[in-house]
Amino acid sequence: MSNGLDPTPLAEGLDIPAEDWHQPPVSVCLMVLTLLKRVDTREARLHQNSSNASRPPSPEASAQKRPRRMTAAERRRPGGKPGHPGHPQVLLAPTATISLFPEVWSCGQRGLADLILYHTHQVIELPGIRPDVTHWLLHQGQCRTWGKLCKAAVPVDQVNGYGPRLTGFVGELAGIVGASRSAVQDLCTSVFGIPLSSDG
Repeated sequence: MSNGLDPTPLAEGLDIPAEDWHQPPVSVCLMVLTLLKRVDTREARLHQNSSNASRPPSPEASAQKRPRRMTAAERRRPGGKPGHPGHPQVLLAPTATISLFPEVWSCGQRGLADLILYHTHQVIELPGIRPDVTHWLLHQGQCRTWGKLCKAAVPVDQVNGYGPRLTGFVGELAGIVGASRSAVQDLCTSVFGIPLSSDG
């Protein structure tokens, strides 16, 4: 049957008999074709990514992104390369030396012959840090001529109570290292035995 319009071609993949498809009205067929084109377009977009379309990779799901390439430092195996000379710990000049000798043998004999040094075991330790503390003893007295009370004054560079090396060390911790005031106070108290004022 014809309604005066050209029959719309049957779309591929539709499970519709041709005689049913060409029955009027044609507007319904055109609407179905339009909807099918939209579905095809949406399905094509779903399967697009940065490798098969001109899309930036940012909107893709993280699971579809390529794994991050390892840097050369991460790919390198730990330790020295084959053939590379080692760097054993160097013996430092000792500040104290203690000699150890073999203990008494099971036979009870104490005398040993041909004693030689076969190994040096070095132990490195930080020295105990004790701050230099200077007491400035200020005196006062009366002028014999005018009777005025005269007092000694603390030198200008000693007024704040901390010497230049300690002041520089605290400034290094707070400014360059970025330690908080409380962390600087704790360090100076635990390591140097210096209770810093929280007002400074």
